[in-house]
Amino acid sequence: MTTAVQERTSTSTTSTTTQAYAYAIDPTPEQANLLRSHIGGSRFTYNTLLSLVKTNWDENRQKKVPKEEYLGTSHFDLLYLWASKRDELAPWWSENGSSTYNDATQRLSRAFANWRKGQAKFPAFKCRDQGGSVRFTNQAISLTDSHHVRVSRIGELKTYESTRKLYRHLDRGKAKIMAATITERRGRWTISFTVEVQRVAPPTRAPEKIIGIDLGLATLCTGVAPNGEHVLDIANPRHLVRSEEKMAHAQHIAARRQGPSTRLGKRVAPSNRWKRANARVQKVHASVANSRKNLIHETTSRLAKNYDLIVVEDLNVAGMLKNHSLAKHIADASWGEFVRQLEYKTTWYGSTLVKAGRFYASSKTCSQCQTVKAKLSLDERVFHCGACGLSIDRDVDAAINLARQGLAGTSSVTGRGGEVRPGQQNIADQAHPVEASTETPTLVGA
Repeated sequence: MTTAVQERTSTSTTSTTTQAYAYAIDPTPEQANLLRSHIGGSRFTYNTLLSLVKTNWDENRQKKVPKEEYLGTSHFDLLYLWASKRDELAPWWSENGSSTYNDATQRLSRAFANWRKGQAKFPAFKCRDQGGSVRFTNQAISLTDSHHVRVSRIGELKTYESTRKLYRHLDRGKAKIMAATITERRGRWTISFTVEVQRVAPPTRAPEKIIGIDLGLATLCTGVAPNGEHVLDIANPRHLVRSEEKMAHAQHIAARRQGPSTRLGKRVAPSNRWKRANARVQKVHASVANSRKNLIHETTSRLAKNYDLIVVEDLNVAGMLKNHSLAKHIADASWGEFVRQLEYKTTWYGSTLVKAGRFYASSKTCSQCQTVKAKLSLDERVFHCGACGLSIDRDVDAAINLARQGLAGTSSVTGRGGEVRPGQQNIADQAHPVEASTETPTLVGA
């Protein structure tokens, strides 16, 4: 994800952004064991240092000693503390690379910093049963070709998909790998690169093609032009609801196995049958998450490529999730992720994203006479205007109002773009051909 947002101009601009590239990897059984050793070493270091700090603070608090004698929680303080205790507490520490322990101290230091700022609770111990991840620095990782990643002490890891896009950036000297995080989640391995990339952002296109986007549950995305032309309809596939029966069956089987538990103060390891059953549960979860993410990526990429000005609602998704009757369906639709992707993809393709005011009543306003209804219940799928007699689908009506709001010059939020498979969507227009890249384009966005 891009963390640097730049000023949009009428000419191409070059900037250095921090971007993530994520790929699924296929480690051999030996490599998987080595990776789990590194993940376990990082987790052990995190928990051990957290325990030492908590014990020291509790003892000093009782003795009422000066704060200067408390153990520090900065990155270097924790590194020094680990170096002084590792031979005693973890004689096996040399089996893993130094990135393992540097990763643990960085994470713990960041957790303490967030706690002090009031952004998170006091750091908690990490559980072994939740998978895990480990971060490698740039010296410990490199791309050998477009299908293999070399990791220090692990060897060459094969990727399921081609990494040629990142490999070409590195080969041209336009990118630099800062770090990489290898994660095991739901029985699958992924690697995520943190890369500094020099990108040429296309100029902002003139707002000739405008679309208003209404996000909903019956229809995931409804797009309408300011003239009322209905140009986009993306049905809500309800990935989670469709998989609930399969998920419940897998969870029922797992619940009948001996899972991880604690007896008489001692931790009981799960049985192998539970591990296999739990892997099936995690596989269903992964399928739902990946299907949802794929649809949103395809839709947002097509929008950012095809339209110069995109208008969406500034939804209070966190507040909507407090409605327990709709929370599951709202989370499954992933409206927040939809808007987040539009924010960064619009910069990559030279388009502009506009967020209408949070309290703008797009659904209650008549798109023909602008009369605002006092109430409009969720089960009313057709908007009936009492003033002019207009009857129209409520989502289409809201999208028309949003598209016309974009003409008012509301402040824009810009971002970048990504890949798409054009055949998956029903937008008739051809996609904009040029993505922001590390090569200087000739009339980008023209």
